Amino acid sequence: MKEGLDILYALQQKDDQLKEIGGLIQEIPLQIKALEDERDSRSGMIEKAKKKLQNNIEERKKLEREIAAIKEKISKYKEQMKKVTTNKEYQGISNEIKFEEANITGVEEKIIEKMVEADEIMAVIRDTECEFNKIAAEYNQKIKELHDYLDYHKTKLDEETKNKKELRTKVAANLLKAYDNLFVKKAGKVVSFVQTDFCGVCNIKIRPQVLSELVLSNDVLICESCGRILFKNIAGENEE
Repeated sequence: MKEGLDILYALQQKDDQLKEIGGLIQEIPLQIKALEDERDSRSGMIEKAKKKLQNNIEERKKLEREIAAIKEKISKYKEQMKKVTTNKEYQGISNEIKFEEANITGVEEKIIEKMVEADEIMAVIRDTECEFNKIAAEYNQKIKELHDYLDYHKTKLDEETKNKKELRTKVAANLLKAYDNLFVKKAGKVVSFVQTDFCGVCNIKIRPQVLSELVLSNDVLICESCGRILFKNIAGENEE
């Protein structure tokens, strides 16, 4: 029976290993997604600057259309001047032309301001893209490493699952049935490895009589607190 418990404990260790690997396989994609989101959020600064540049271009086009409209108005005033018959009318139209020409100067100054602003925005875009490319390269390397790490554990999971199936064939039928029944009830933790005088799972002290039986008896003993199968490696202690 002690030999059978050795194998049963080995099965428990294998299930613990598979649980750990499975947890990593679930956790790693979350880590990858977090890195991708963090990396992509950095690119938002670039997109914001590009949108600002596009708005700048649209505003300049609007100002250029405004100048074109003013010039067309001035052209019409000049045509009207050819038809006036009095100095008063001529002076009035001349003043309108001067006023509109002043408007053109004001709009042109705004266009120059927008052009300067555009140069500044483009410099920000260049600097931000350069910084982002460096950061993105670091993120991409970390993401690649996590993908490799994930692939490794998926392969490891397949290998250890096969090893578990082989190990199960070595466990006595009655012990395997008891193990499987407890596996679901005890959240996958069936066998408690006892190293001192405490249960290795619930950490409740084991009565001296039970400890004695655990060493001397071939019976399967259960923790009186958590209901798990107790296992003590007597052979290992003797070797020490």
